[in-house]
Amino acid sequence: EGRGIFHNEAKTVLCWCNEEDQCRIIAMENGGDVKGVFGRFCALSDAIKAAAEANGKSLMYDAKLGFLGTCPSNLGTGLRASVMVVLPHLSKDIKKLDEICDKYDLQPRGSSGEHSEAVGGKWDISNKQRIGF
Repeated sequence: EGRGIFHNEAKTVLCWCNEEDQCRIIAMENGGDVKGVFGRFCALSDAIKAAAEANGKSLMYDAKLGFLGTCPSNLGTGLRASVMVVLPHLSKDIKKLDEICDKYDLQPRGSSGEHSEAVGGKWDISNKQRIGF
């Protein structure tokens, strides 16, 4: 019925409701504490599930396909884990960057998301596959 973004005080984890997906959880922070970021992601995910169940509801889930949303590429967990990194030398050779990313099943995106430029050589590098995690 509504839409919005709900976040913690530090704005390091948020839930974006009824945008492209029914629910998008984003956890982030500057630095390299990937474990801490993932921990916040899991805690919010668990809290959303518990809140739904406490109200007699459940998240849309299929035993074969995983969690269901509006975008087929996000079947399963729909988990996209990314890091922002500055790669000034690879920014000069996009073909080489794509080659390296392909080798590890990664996807480079520009500084402002898919199909954007890497301003200052800053890239958003993430997993290509979302299905089956």
